[in-house]
Amino acid sequence: MNAVKKLTRRDSGIALLTTLLLMLLMSSLLVGFILLITSGQKLSGINNDYSRAFYASEAGMEKITADLGTLFDTNYAPSAAQITAISAAPPAIPGIQYQQYNGASGYQVLYNTDASGNPLATVTSIQSGSFQGMTALATQYTLLVTARTVSNNEVKLQRTTQTVGIPMFQFGVFSDTDLSFFPGPDFNFGGRTHTNGNVFFAAGSNLTLADRVTAVKDVIRTNLSNGFPTTTGSYGGTVNITTSPGTLSYRALDYTEGSLTGTLLSPVNPNWMNISLGAANYAGNLRNGATGASPLNLGIVLLGSGKTQPIDMIRRPMGTGVEDPAVLNLRYFAQASLKILLSDNATDITSLPCTSATAPVDLSQLTIPAANWVAAGGFPKALFTAMNVNNALGYNTPPVPLAASGAAKGATAYSKTDGYWLPTPNAAPFATASGLPIIKGFLKIDLQTAYGNPCGLWKDVTLEVLSFGYAGRNLYAQNPAGGLSTPSQYGTNEPLLSLPASQLAPSACADVHPNAIIRLERVRDNPSNWKGANPCGVTNAALPVAQSYPTNPADYWPNALFDVREGTLRDVSTGGSLGGINYSDMVTIGGVMQYIEIDAKNLAGYLGGAGVFKLGSGHASYDSTNAPNDYSVYISDRRGNYTAGALTNPWPPLSPNLHETGEYGWDDFVNSSNTNGCPNGLQDVGEDLDVLGGTGFYTYGQDPTYIMAAGTLYSTLGSGQYGMYSLAGPGNLYGTTPASNALAPNPTCTVTVPSKIWPMVEVIHAMEARENPNPFFRRAVKIVDGNLLTGLGLCPALVNCGLAIATENPAYIQGDFNANAAGGGFNNPHVAVSVNADAITLLSNNYNDVNSFVTPYANNTTAATTFYRTAIMAGKGVSFPQPFNTDPNDFGTDGGVHNFLRYIENWSGQTLNYRGSIISMYYNRQATGTFKCCTTVYSPPTRGYNFDTDFLTPSLLPPRTPLFRDVNTTGFTQLLLPTQ
Repeated sequence: MNAVKKLTRRDSGIALLTTLLLMLLMSSLLVGFILLITSGQKLSGINNDYSRAFYASEAGMEKITADLGTLFDTNYAPSAAQITAISAAPPAIPGIQYQQYNGASGYQVLYNTDASGNPLATVTSIQSGSFQGMTALATQYTLLVTARTVSNNEVKLQRTTQTVGIPMFQFGVFSDTDLSFFPGPDFNFGGRTHTNGNVFFAAGSNLTLADRVTAVKDVIRTNLSNGFPTTTGSYGGTVNITTSPGTLSYRALDYTEGSLTGTLLSPVNPNWMNISLGAANYAGNLRNGATGASPLNLGIVLLGSGKTQPIDMIRRPMGTGVEDPAVLNLRYFAQASLKILLSDNATDITSLPCTSATAPVDLSQLTIPAANWVAAGGFPKALFTAMNVNNALGYNTPPVPLAASGAAKGATAYSKTDGYWLPTPNAAPFATASGLPIIKGFLKIDLQTAYGNPCGLWKDVTLEVLSFGYAGRNLYAQNPAGGLSTPSQYGTNEPLLSLPASQLAPSACADVHPNAIIRLERVRDNPSNWKGANPCGVTNAALPVAQSYPTNPADYWPNALFDVREGTLRDVSTGGSLGGINYSDMVTIGGVMQYIEIDAKNLAGYLGGAGVFKLGSGHASYDSTNAPNDYSVYISDRRGNYTAGALTNPWPPLSPNLHETGEYGWDDFVNSSNTNGCPNGLQDVGEDLDVLGGTGFYTYGQDPTYIMAAGTLYSTLGSGQYGMYSLAGPGNLYGTTPASNALAPNPTCTVTVPSKIWPMVEVIHAMEARENPNPFFRRAVKIVDGNLLTGLGLCPALVNCGLAIATENPAYIQGDFNANAAGGGFNNPHVAVSVNADAITLLSNNYNDVNSFVTPYANNTTAATTFYRTAIMAGKGVSFPQPFNTDPNDFGTDGGVHNFLRYIENWSGQTLNYRGSIISMYYNRQATGTFKCCTTVYSPPTRGYNFDTDFLTPSLLPPRTPLFRDVNTTGFTQLLLPTQ
């Protein structure tokens, strides 16, 4: 019994021990499980916290990248303070600090600095993106973002970024709007091609694109931009596009290989991705937006926040204090070394920013004989003195008057004998051969002597520039054998003579002022001092006593040419006659362009401070540090743009006086439903030049009533008004009787509203259009004498200084330009040049203004082989559907790249040699005539067109070359060590 009890007690102890051991084991397992769960929870929490830090760091990186891109959009060269402001604005995320391990900021933008401590921009190659390989002005940034949680979990990301400014003229061809290629003969320009719109491809023979082609929208192969199918007609040629730039590897783009299956609005081509990117196809050398092409924008557009357009680069600004200084800074107006401004009202000049305080000159004060200038006092007296000083130095600067009417004093009616549309009032101070002013308006010329942002220091040099002269040559000197032998045919009351029976050679007469920088007028055909031994009326000599020149205001005429593209609505010559005068021998007044002549060689000498200009102020605009400032010239002539009442439209921007727009103001010129193109008072496709939709249809420029001021008493004339003879009796300016009327209705279009005088009204006696003012806004700039521009001198980089000429007017370049000075074509000395204008027309070495008025629609003004070396930025027309199938196949297009540079001569058998860059950034606002070829306007040349590869070297770019802006990411990584 006791033994059993002992065993029972012993077993109970073992059971207790076992139980305790089991409990210990279970407790250990429980603790282990608890530790495992706790560790898992902790580890999961750490992972979640780390993920939170990672996403916070990524969010910070995207924000700092976006903020930098936004800053770059509004400021190409941001300051250190602006970068610091970005670094001080990380995203606000609860529980996240942007802080490094050592307490320093975890939200940083790092960059190399220049001497001022600002981000350093260097010339480099773009490292990524669709513009990879192009040279750009780039700034490298390293973005560092460290996100730290409250639990001290940290993630550090790094991104390297380039902000790049791509020089515009590094492109062979660039268009901000749709771009068209459809040349007839072979065409191979070279250089990169890009459009922010669609690109249309066709060819009559062989079109070759030797470098990458990018179009942000679509690639169209089946149709022209006017809808005409390229699979028919004369477009059976080959479109060859490179597959490897710099090699001879090309591939022909088939009709079925556009990005769409047909023209615009057709379905997407299912094979396009492979065609564009496939290694066996274009390998990325032909792209649209779907395959990587991205838009390029100008700073002036990005900064304008919807209130600016690319054309603002060449437009005048709004009044002082009205617009963003950053926008103003990107206008050629503010960047110019020399600025030439003309308006009908002085306040439209004096109220502009970046302008000196000196008042503009009233040109009408100079339309009296120069002998009376001293008595007149003021500017005429000062100019008389300055010109005589220069003349005594042998500069050939005799003071001569500006043009005025030569109508018989007191006559109240137009007379075709003298042909003047303006009377000579029977009152003082008017006299015979010194009637109402033909050349008038206000002129101001400023020189920038210290460059600023946006406005530097400006000095008025109007007196100085005009003291070198302003009068040009006689273009049609009358041969004594022609019967010009009596005073009644010249003398004081010169009659208006007839146009020549055949084409004239370029005039061999001397300019009145051979050293003039600008010329506002020229000697008439039969000046009062005409002699058989001196039919030009001008003799230049170092000694004033040996000089001869005309002295009456009526001895001078405005500079004028007839541009048949601007003077016609369709490419046809009007048939029929009026009183024995053929309509084909008349000119329409809307095609008569009155221009300021810029003597490029003299301009270069003035800015370079060379020769006769060594004592002038021109070289004070030289910037010895920043070569891109050396040199640029801006010209804006708005005479004739002044409206009767103040305008209220929000666009185009208005002048300070609210009466000028800088645009023609006549959009009713397409009218596809009418075979003659007659105005219909409605907006048609192709007429929205301002890209405003239905709110942008303007006709204020169609009505010249205010500017003509027909029948208005001279003493009551307002800004810009001429005071012409009355249209009906007694003035008889308008009618259908050639013996007694000057202007006649257009026989193909009946227009009475808003005025029967409209741009296509006929000048019955075409010669009269050369001596009278044009009441429509038809102003232009003609650049002459420009074959050698090395007078600009050397720039800081020890290369020749360049020249940028910018104007909001249409520009004409006559004769060899920046090339062929010694007969060696493009092998002769040259400088970096750009011409930037509303439209650009190339005139040959054989051009004479007079010929444009002789049988003006016969296309028989014969051109001669000519060389032009310059980058060109200009406008073009808006494409519209081909109106009728009887119209030319390309009517309704903008003319294509091969016709972007305009012609108004017969170039058959001649070569037009052009080397430069073709940039189309906007639609024309002044030279709005539709593209027409090849009946009345021109016959095409043999095109020797090539991209100027000098522009691939930044130091050889034209001054003030605009920059396209882009941002590229060049690297991205996560940094694992805290000290990285």
